[in-house]
Amino acid sequence: MYAMQYEIALPADYDMSIIRERIATRAHLTDGYAGLGLKAYMYRERDGDSSPGNQYACFYLWNDVAGMNRFLWGSGGFGGIVTSFGRPMVKHWTGVAAAAGPARASEPRSATRQIELLPADTDPSGLVAAELADFRKRAETEGVHTTAFAIDPRSWEIVRYTLWQDEPAPDALGERYQVRHLSAPGIDAISKEWV
Repeated sequence: MYAMQYEIALPADYDMSIIRERIATRAHLTDGYAGLGLKAYMYRERDGDSSPGNQYACFYLWNDVAGMNRFLWGSGGFGGIVTSFGRPMVKHWTGVAAAAGPARASEPRSATRQIELLPADTDPSGLVAAELADFRKRAETEGVHTTAFAIDPRSWEIVRYTLWQDEPAPDALGERYQVRHLSAPGIDAISKEWV
């Protein structure tokens, strides 16, 4: 499993109905995308979602590198983003675990993403073991649709990502997003621990 996200910062006065319309008319194109576990069409609005600015920020969990590569530089896919917004930086992480939550049967309406750097003097194996224990608890939290965590071993950055049926739990940490659509053709294949 591979996690991937690009974030497109939009002007403070940007009409976010353009993003909602973009999702409404284009999101179905990834509903059956080969190699894709899930793609959450996410955005944040200035002053809403505790966000300092407007942002379009889709999040992906891929089942295989071939699907991710085809999306990024094959025909279609990422080219639409580049044409509309320019080429944003794409963050990516190696997947460690993903799991279904109690609300998997529902359509998610929000998401949280928490990014943290691993301490430089820490052995990642012990940290991942502790993270897995927290991950399993998070997966059992009421309202969780899907949760995952992954690590970028270049920067030793960890990402914790959770889709929520409605609003995130009050104690959920991280940046909050609205989810407008979920494409999930391979969601069952990513729902496991990859260690």
